[in-house]
Amino acid sequence: MVKQSPEFKFGAFLFNLFNVKNMLKKLLLTFIVCLFSSYSAGSERLAIVTSDWATAETLSMLGVTPIAITQLRGYHIWTGNETPLGDAIDIGLKPTPNLELVADYNPTFIFGDNSILLQHISEMAPTSNISLYPFKENPWESIINFTFDIAAQLNLLQEAERVTAQASQKMAILREKIEDKATPVLIAQFRDDRHAWVYGKNSLLQGVIDELGLTNAWDQPTSDIGISLVSIDQLARTGGHLLIIESPAFQATIRNRLENSGIWRVLISQREGKITYLPAKYWPIGALPSALRFADSLTTALTDGGNGS
Repeated sequence: MVKQSPEFKFGAFLFNLFNVKNMLKKLLLTFIVCLFSSYSAGSERLAIVTSDWATAETLSMLGVTPIAITQLRGYHIWTGNETPLGDAIDIGLKPTPNLELVADYNPTFIFGDNSILLQHISEMAPTSNISLYPFKENPWESIINFTFDIAAQLNLLQEAERVTAQASQKMAILREKIEDKATPVLIAQFRDDRHAWVYGKNSLLQGVIDELGLTNAWDQPTSDIGISLVSIDQLARTGGHLLIIESPAFQATIRNRLENSGIWRVLISQREGKITYLPAKYWPIGALPSALRFADSLTTALTDGGNGS
């Protein structure tokens, strides 16, 4: 065995150190390239404008925050800022958005559900006329398909697979938590102190009710978004566990008027079913994110007693 001199050993050490440094430099360079490539792709995806709240929250769930949304302030009021929409800007009313402001942000894609409006702005960027309502299949299936429809247009199908699988798993867990599935539920949202919308067939909330293994007490005809307008006496006469959505309007004005209404107190006293108030941290005609938040709220009300009377 040949004995190596100290000089040879030191030279070999420097050679190996040089190779390690070169390797680290290559790894660092590769990381930087990947980082900037991801940032560039992400930035391009983020330049999306939408006039539809269901689309906006679906995009957010898929990891793409729109740069501009119509009536954004109203969405935040309804959902309590539960959906992370970052630095998205409000571009005005849905029928008449501020097109000059939209153009200033150089969008790369525009989602909407108004074909006439999309024709006028199609020169700004590619457009997609997409809407979740009215449902084409049963509510839950429609919500899942809507998520994939948006993902397909942005090359985000893997992300859609992930979020929908997680959603299904979460619904299964919530379903197991609810012990009393025999008592029908009646979901209402007050329009004023004499009338309410009741959610039934074709509604987002019906999709959640079905997935949780529950029965909706309301089986009457509904609109394209799944609601029926009823008087408070109809609401009081309908059986089941009444769950009242505390919408922004309800919290601000209607609840006080109801509590001071002799008619309402008499009608409610005649109900056999329980009454529970549900905080509105979801958009009742939204998409998968709102459906999951409603499922959480409903499960809490049915398992913890909520704030019922």
